[in-house]
Amino acid sequence: MQIYKLQLSNKVIDVFIERKKIRNYYIKINPDLTITVPIPLSIDINLVYNFINSHKKWIEKNLNKFEKAQETNIKDTITNGGTVKILDSQYIVYIYSAKQDNIIIDGFNIYIYSKKSTDSNYLTKQYNEYLKSQAKQYFQKKIDKFLPIFKKYNIKLPTLKIKIMKSKWGSCVPQTAQITLNLYLYKASEKCVEYVVVHEMTHLVHSGHKKRFYNFLQKYMPNYKDIERELDYQASQLLY
Repeated sequence: MQIYKLQLSNKVIDVFIERKKIRNYYIKINPDLTITVPIPLSIDINLVYNFINSHKKWIEKNLNKFEKAQETNIKDTITNGGTVKILDSQYIVYIYSAKQDNIIIDGFNIYIYSKKSTDSNYLTKQYNEYLKSQAKQYFQKKIDKFLPIFKKYNIKLPTLKIKIMKSKWGSCVPQTAQITLNLYLYKASEKCVEYVVVHEMTHLVHSGHKKRFYNFLQKYMPNYKDIERELDYQASQLLY
Protein backbone atom coordinates (compact mmCIF):
# COMPACT_ATOMS: atom_id res chain seq x y z
CA MET A 1 0.00 0.00 0.00
CA GLN A 2 1.37 3.42 -1.01
CA ILE A 3 0.11 6.80 0.15
CA TYR A 4 0.07 9.74 -2.26
CA LYS A 5 -0.41 13.26 -0.89
CA LEU A 6 -2.88 15.10 -3.12
CA GLN A 7 -3.21 18.88 -2.87
CA LEU A 8 -6.80 20.05 -3.23
CA SER A 9 -7.93 23.68 -3.26
CA ASN A 10 -8.08 23.99 0.53
CA LYS A 11 -6.39 20.90 2.00
CA VAL A 12 -4.05 17.97 1.40
CA ILE A 13 -5.57 14.49 1.44
CA ASP A 14 -4.12 10.97 1.47
CA VAL A 15 -4.78 8.77 -1.54
CA PHE A 16 -4.19 5.07 -0.85
CA ILE A 17 -2.72 3.20 -3.83
CA GLU A 18 -2.91 -0.59 -3.78
CA ARG A 19 -1.50 -2.98 -6.37
CA LYS A 20 -3.85 -5.83 -7.32
CA LYS A 21 -4.29 -8.45 -10.01
CA ILE A 22 -6.48 -6.21 -12.16
CA ARG A 23 -6.27 -4.84 -15.68
CA ASN A 24 -7.45 -1.26 -15.24
CA TYR A 25 -7.05 1.30 -12.49
CA TYR A 26 -9.67 3.65 -11.08
CA ILE A 27 -10.44 6.03 -8.22
CA LYS A 28 -12.82 4.99 -5.45
CA ILE A 29 -14.30 7.22 -2.75
CA ASN A 30 -15.23 5.01 0.20
CA PRO A 31 -18.16 5.56 2.61
CA ASP A 32 -15.69 6.82 5.25
CA LEU A 33 -14.46 9.40 2.66
CA THR A 34 -11.04 7.81 2.21
CA ILE A 35 -9.72 7.64 -1.35
CA THR A 36 -8.34 4.39 -2.75
CA VAL A 37 -6.85 3.68 -6.16
CA PRO A 38 -6.49 -0.02 -7.03
CA ILE A 39 -3.85 -0.43 -9.79
CA PRO A 40 -2.37 -3.32 -11.84
CA LEU A 41 0.69 -5.02 -10.41
CA SER A 42 3.16 -3.91 -13.10
CA ILE A 43 2.02 -0.38 -13.97
CA ASP A 44 4.46 2.55 -13.75
CA ILE A 45 3.59 4.46 -10.57
CA ASN A 46 4.22 7.81 -12.29
CA LEU A 47 1.36 7.09 -14.67
CA VAL A 48 -0.86 6.58 -11.64
CA TYR A 49 0.27 9.85 -10.06
CA ASN A 50 -0.57 11.67 -13.31
CA PHE A 51 -3.93 9.95 -13.43
CA ILE A 52 -4.78 11.00 -9.88
CA ASN A 53 -3.76 14.61 -10.51
CA SER A 54 -5.76 14.75 -13.74
CA HIS A 55 -8.85 13.77 -11.72
CA LYS A 56 -8.22 16.26 -8.91
CA LYS A 57 -11.33 18.34 -9.69
CA TRP A 58 -13.50 15.21 -9.86
CA ILE A 59 -12.17 13.99 -6.51
CA GLU A 60 -12.77 17.34 -4.80
CA LYS A 61 -16.24 17.73 -6.28
CA ASN A 62 -17.35 14.27 -5.17
CA LEU A 63 -15.72 14.52 -1.75
CA ASN A 64 -17.71 17.70 -1.12
CA LYS A 65 -20.87 15.97 -2.32
CA PHE A 66 -20.33 12.95 -0.06
CA GLU A 67 -19.50 15.15 2.94
CA LYS A 68 -22.73 17.07 2.41
CA ALA A 69 -24.65 13.78 2.17
CA GLN A 70 -23.23 12.70 5.52
CA GLU A 71 -24.29 16.00 7.08
CA THR A 72 -27.84 15.45 5.86
CA ASN A 73 -28.18 11.73 6.56
CA ILE A 74 -31.57 10.43 5.56
CA LYS A 75 -32.91 8.63 8.62
CA ASP A 76 -36.36 7.14 8.93
CA THR A 77 -38.49 9.24 11.28
CA ILE A 78 -41.40 7.15 12.58
CA THR A 79 -43.52 10.04 13.83
CA ASN A 80 -46.55 11.85 12.46
CA GLY A 81 -45.31 14.01 9.62
CA GLY A 82 -41.96 12.24 9.55
CA THR A 83 -40.56 10.53 6.46
CA VAL A 84 -39.18 7.13 5.53
CA LYS A 85 -37.29 6.01 2.45
CA ILE A 86 -38.23 2.96 0.39
CA LEU A 87 -36.59 2.11 -2.95
CA ASP A 88 -35.14 5.60 -3.33
CA SER A 89 -38.51 7.33 -2.72
CA GLN A 90 -39.62 9.34 0.30
CA TYR A 91 -42.94 8.64 2.05
CA ILE A 92 -44.74 10.81 4.59
CA VAL A 93 -45.70 8.98 7.80
CA TYR A 94 -49.16 9.07 9.39
CA ILE A 95 -49.74 7.20 12.66
CA TYR A 96 -53.15 6.09 14.00
CA SER A 97 -54.22 4.19 17.08
CA ALA A 98 -55.84 0.85 16.22
CA LYS A 99 -56.81 -2.48 17.75
CA GLN A 100 -54.67 -4.35 15.22
CA ASP A 101 -51.27 -3.44 13.79
CA ASN A 102 -51.25 -2.70 10.08
CA ILE A 103 -49.23 -0.63 7.61
CA ILE A 104 -50.58 0.63 4.30
CA ILE A 105 -48.85 2.59 1.56
CA ASP A 106 -51.04 4.84 -0.60
CA GLY A 107 -49.24 6.99 -3.14
CA PHE A 108 -46.33 8.55 -1.28
CA ASN A 109 -48.03 8.31 2.10
CA ILE A 110 -47.49 5.51 4.60
CA TYR A 111 -50.20 4.88 7.18
CA ILE A 112 -49.15 3.07 10.36
CA TYR A 113 -52.03 1.65 12.41
CA SER A 114 -50.71 0.52 15.77
CA LYS A 115 -51.83 -0.92 19.10
CA LYS A 116 -49.16 1.25 20.73
CA SER A 117 -49.29 4.41 18.66
CA THR A 118 -47.49 6.51 21.28
CA ASP A 119 -44.63 4.07 21.93
CA SER A 120 -41.75 5.09 19.63
CA ASN A 121 -39.78 1.87 20.21
CA TYR A 122 -42.80 -0.27 19.42
CA LEU A 123 -43.55 1.77 16.28
CA THR A 124 -39.97 1.43 15.05
CA LYS A 125 -40.05 -2.33 15.61
CA GLN A 126 -43.42 -2.59 13.89
CA TYR A 127 -42.19 -0.60 10.90
CA ASN A 128 -38.94 -2.57 10.60
CA GLU A 129 -40.84 -5.86 10.63
CA TYR A 130 -43.07 -4.54 7.86
CA LEU A 131 -40.04 -3.29 5.91
CA LYS A 132 -38.32 -6.66 6.28
CA SER A 133 -41.33 -8.59 4.96
CA GLN A 134 -41.66 -6.25 1.97
CA ALA A 135 -37.93 -6.28 1.30
CA LYS A 136 -37.73 -10.07 1.36
CA GLN A 137 -40.49 -10.38 -1.24
CA TYR A 138 -38.85 -7.75 -3.44
CA PHE A 139 -35.34 -9.19 -3.15
CA GLN A 140 -36.64 -12.70 -3.89
CA LYS A 141 -38.25 -11.43 -7.10
CA LYS A 142 -34.89 -9.98 -8.13
CA ILE A 143 -33.13 -13.28 -7.40
CA ASP A 144 -35.75 -15.10 -9.46
CA LYS A 145 -35.28 -12.58 -12.29
CA PHE A 146 -31.56 -13.34 -12.63
CA LEU A 147 -31.71 -17.05 -11.73
CA PRO A 148 -31.93 -18.24 -15.38
CA ILE A 149 -28.48 -16.73 -16.03
CA PHE A 150 -26.94 -18.68 -13.16
CA LYS A 151 -28.77 -22.01 -13.55
CA LYS A 152 -26.64 -22.91 -16.57
CA TYR A 153 -23.59 -22.86 -14.29
CA ASN A 154 -25.11 -25.64 -12.15
CA ILE A 155 -25.27 -23.58 -8.98
CA LYS A 156 -27.15 -24.54 -5.87
CA LEU A 157 -30.48 -22.74 -5.61
CA PRO A 158 -29.84 -19.74 -3.35
CA THR A 159 -31.69 -19.14 -0.11
CA LEU A 160 -32.35 -15.59 1.05
CA LYS A 161 -31.85 -14.03 4.46
CA ILE A 162 -32.51 -10.40 5.43
CA LYS A 163 -30.74 -8.63 8.27
CA ILE A 164 -29.52 -5.18 9.27
CA MET A 165 -25.80 -4.76 8.55
CA LYS A 166 -23.77 -1.66 9.37
CA SER A 167 -20.96 -1.87 6.83
CA LYS A 168 -21.99 -3.92 3.79
CA TRP A 169 -24.91 -4.38 1.44
CA GLY A 170 -24.83 -8.15 1.22
CA SER A 171 -22.87 -11.37 1.59
CA CYS A 172 -22.87 -14.89 0.18
CA VAL A 173 -21.79 -18.29 1.49
CA PRO A 174 -21.17 -20.33 -1.71
CA GLN A 175 -20.99 -23.66 0.15
CA THR A 176 -24.59 -23.34 1.38
CA ALA A 177 -25.78 -20.92 -1.34
CA GLN A 178 -27.09 -18.58 1.34
CA ILE A 179 -27.36 -14.96 0.27
CA THR A 180 -27.80 -12.35 2.99
CA LEU A 181 -28.95 -8.86 2.01
CA ASN A 182 -28.96 -5.74 4.13
CA LEU A 183 -32.45 -4.58 5.07
CA TYR A 184 -31.39 -1.01 4.28
CA LEU A 185 -30.66 -2.01 0.69
CA TYR A 186 -34.45 -1.77 0.30
CA LYS A 187 -34.00 2.00 0.61
CA ALA A 188 -31.66 2.21 -2.40
CA SER A 189 -32.63 2.47 -6.07
CA GLU A 190 -33.79 -0.54 -8.06
CA LYS A 191 -30.61 -0.70 -10.16
CA CYS A 192 -28.54 -0.72 -6.95
CA VAL A 193 -30.62 -3.59 -5.57
CA GLU A 194 -30.18 -5.54 -8.80
CA TYR A 195 -26.43 -4.96 -8.77
CA VAL A 196 -26.04 -6.27 -5.20
CA VAL A 197 -28.20 -9.29 -6.02
CA VAL A 198 -26.14 -10.13 -9.13
CA HIS A 199 -22.89 -9.45 -7.24
CA GLU A 200 -23.77 -11.89 -4.48
CA MET A 201 -25.15 -14.49 -6.90
CA THR A 202 -21.89 -14.29 -8.87
CA HIS A 203 -20.14 -15.69 -5.79
CA LEU A 204 -22.08 -18.91 -6.42
CA VAL A 205 -20.06 -19.24 -9.64
CA HIS A 206 -16.78 -17.59 -8.60
CA SER A 207 -15.85 -17.26 -4.93
CA GLY A 208 -13.69 -14.34 -3.87
CA HIS A 209 -13.13 -11.17 -5.89
CA LYS A 210 -10.56 -12.29 -8.43
CA LYS A 211 -10.33 -11.33 -12.10
CA ARG A 212 -12.74 -14.04 -13.26
CA PHE A 213 -15.35 -12.79 -10.77
CA TYR A 214 -15.26 -9.28 -12.23
CA ASN A 215 -15.15 -10.60 -15.81
CA PHE A 216 -18.34 -12.52 -15.08
CA LEU A 217 -19.93 -9.45 -13.49
CA GLN A 218 -18.88 -7.29 -16.45
CA LYS A 219 -20.47 -9.75 -18.85
CA TYR A 220 -23.91 -9.66 -17.28
CA MET A 221 -23.86 -6.12 -15.82
CA PRO A 222 -21.56 -3.97 -18.00
CA ASN A 223 -22.27 -0.76 -16.03
CA TYR A 224 -21.53 -2.28 -12.62
CA LYS A 225 -18.71 0.20 -11.84
CA ASP A 226 -21.08 3.16 -12.23
CA ILE A 227 -23.57 1.48 -9.91
CA GLU A 228 -20.82 0.72 -7.38
CA ARG A 229 -20.00 4.43 -7.26
CA GLU A 230 -23.67 5.26 -6.69
CA LEU A 231 -23.80 2.69 -3.90
CA ASP A 232 -20.73 4.24 -2.26
CA TYR A 233 -22.57 7.55 -2.24
CA GLN A 234 -25.80 6.01 -0.93
CA ALA A 235 -23.88 4.18 1.80
CA SER A 236 -23.15 7.50 3.49
CA GLN A 237 -26.89 8.18 3.57
CA LEU A 238 -28.45 4.79 4.21
CA LEU A 239 -26.12 2.67 6.31
CA TYR A 240 -26.71 3.51 9.97
